Amino acid sequence: MSQKIILEHHTKAGVEIVKVKGFMDLLQVRQFEVFMDQLIQTSSRKIVLDFTELEYISSAGLGAIIGCIREARAKSGDIKIGGCSKPVKDILESFGFSSVFTVTNTPEEAILKFGD
Repeated sequence: MSQKIILEHHTKAGVEIVKVKGFMDLLQVRQFEVFMDQLIQTSSRKIVLDFTELEYISSAGLGAIIGCIREARAKSGDIKIGGCSKPVKDILESFGFSSVFTVTNTPEEAILKFGD
């Protein structure tokens, strides 16, 4: 049985919140990239990724996040990570994401970081 990714999107306080659920590995990463590219092209480019229900992320998923952050920043926007499941938080920390990108405990905390 193939694991899948579920992407949900809403806007709060002028920031796009993308809730990512399930698994983000090589098989699902393209779906994430297409979704994010469209959002970056059409939104305010202030985006929070909510990983509280993401169970797994592969190196391909990490690469996709970096690419999306670069694209948003090139368009004068940014992407912050607001909330992670324990397994994903461990992966992000082991790859040094928390020292390079904004990673907060909740989407609400990430939204506030756009005011800094």
